[in-house]
This record gives sequence, structure tokens and C-alpha cells, in this order.
Amino acid sequence: MKILVVSGFLGAGKTTFIQELVRRTGRDFAIYENEYGQADIDARRLRQDSDLKVWESTENCICCSGKQDFATSVLTISNTIDPEYLIVEPTGVAKLQSILDNVNQVAWERISLLAPVTVVDAVSWQTQRADFPEIFDNQLSAAASVVVSKLAPGSEDAVEPIKQLAAELNPQAEIIAESSYADIPDEWWNALLTRSLDGSVLTDVTSEEDEGPDLETMALTHAELPSPTHLIWLLDAASAGVFGKLARAKGTLPCGNQWVKFDLVERAWAITGDEPQEESRCVFIGRDLLRHGLREAFVPAFWHEQSDLADEHDHSHCDHEHGHCEHEGHEHGEHYEHYEH
Repeated sequence: MKILVVSGFLGAGKTTFIQELVRRTGRDFAIYENEYGQADIDARRLRQDSDLKVWESTENCICCSGKQDFATSVLTISNTIDPEYLIVEPTGVAKLQSILDNVNQVAWERISLLAPVTVVDAVSWQTQRADFPEIFDNQLSAAASVVVSKLAPGSEDAVEPIKQLAAELNPQAEIIAESSYADIPDEWWNALLTRSLDGSVLTDVTSEEDEGPDLETMALTHAELPSPTHLIWLLDAASAGVFGKLARAKGTLPCGNQWVKFDLVERAWAITGDEPQEESRCVFIGRDLLRHGLREAFVPAFWHEQSDLADEHDHSHCDHEHGHCEHEGHEHGEHYEHYEH
């Protein structure tokens, strides 16, 4: 999971920037939204016309008093829903450098920081800096990219003072100043998702179990299904390509009142009963994985419980012919195998 922090003072336009980033890149995102007293407002904007998953935190600022909860949430999001990218939108009065330091404490081989962005309001930035110089300067000095928002056409001169301040506080930062996000090329938006905190370029795939350079991996915990029959439906759908081209999938999870282990290779799969585990874990390896679809199918209750989502999702699946099935009893359940003819 790669983490992109989109910073900026109150009202700078962070949410609008994130909406444009999601629209222009079309990648698999989850959002961590940290705001004071604005519960569900920006989150609802981000959910509109998309399947974005938004984790809301409205009690504490994640750069200081809420930093422990934030670190725990990052680990939970990574281990549970495993998005390609987590976009963090901190409260407008958070210090960017403190947030980066907090994320670095939990970063490991599966969690990495991207070069952060700070959005600066072309109209109000001088007043904001005069009132809160320490916070404003920290957001500017810690950013790799500074995006000037609310810039009216023909007012390019308004950018010069911002460039001068950035040159003083953060001479390595790039300045993006266009009157419309439409004028910023797609290449720039996509580059935000490949540039690491140290400036190096990250590869665009993840790797686990030596699966190869052109395969991606998705791991889910807290997976749970109502019954083994639901798992059979999902494995039939997966083998038919509903969730992308799966080369391998395996895992163990509770299905109703029993634990079940499954293993899928290309278009053949098998399930068998299993001993109860401390937690469920499922791994999916393949190309062009429909990550949000897998997440919705195998962890249907997670976002409703953790983020108070009101949206209802249709998890119904069309009927599939099972072809040839073998059935035999096992100590911890029953064993099913499916072969594609």
C-alpha cells in the first residue's frame, strides 16, 4: 500500500484535488479523512459517483493528539482491505512533517510513503500564513509538490509571491499553478503515484511469493461469508474472470458457523473445512485485479462497521454451472473440488 498525503490549509481545496486525482488516474484508492467538526461532509463528497472507501476521523488531529489512532488505522487499512493507494487528507491545521513522521513509524515493505502534496489557496494564503505561520510554513516546507488552487485565469502574477516563499522554504518543491486542473496533463497526475518520499520512482506492481513482475497481489484479513455456498459462488465467479485474471487465490475464513480453506489455481478450485484461526486471511494473485470488487465480496461488513457507511451494496451473484464436483467428508467440514472443462 502506497500512502499519499494531500496537505493544505483550511479551505485550500484538498478534497477537490483528491476528486480530480481519482478521476484522472482511475486507480484503487482508499481515503483517510481527518477533519474537525465536519463529520461526513467531505467524506460524502468523496463517495459521490464512485466506490471510494472513506475512513473518517473527526476527534483528534492526526499530526499530534490523534497520531497513535492514525498509525493504528493505517495498519488496519493495510491489513484488512489492502488498497493500492491510501490518500490521507489531514485537517487543515495539521503539520505535514509530523504526519510524515507518524507514517514512517509504521512503514514497512508493504507500506510506503509517496512524495506529499500541499494545496495552497491563491486567494487566502497570505492571511492564513499571517495568522498561523508555523503551520502554514511547515505544510509548504515538507511538500514535494505545491499545487496552487483557486487561481483565476489571467492572474498568473498572484503565483509569484508563492513561488518566492517556496524558493525560500523549500527550493526543491515543484510548483503547479494552472487556472484549471484540466490543464494539468495526465502524466503529472499518474507520476504522483510513483514518486516516493525520497524522490525515487516506485514500480507499479507489488510482489509476493515470487509471482513475477507482471502480477499483482492483494491480501485481505477479516474476510467472512454467510456460508460455504457463498464461497462456492464467489470462487465460480473468480474462476470465470469476474474479479480480473486470477492466477492463484488461497485463504481461510469463517463461512457461517464453520471455518473453510480455499485454493484456486487458474480456473480450478477446491475448498475444505479448517480449524478455527485467530483471524482470516485471503491472498489473490493475478493481473488487472478488481480490488474493490474482491474487497466488497469477501469483507462485506468491514466498511459498514468501521466507517458507518450507509450505502448498501449488491453482493448477489449470477448462477454458475459447477461442471464436475467431487464431494467427500472431512473431519472439520466437507471438501469440494471444481474443475473447468
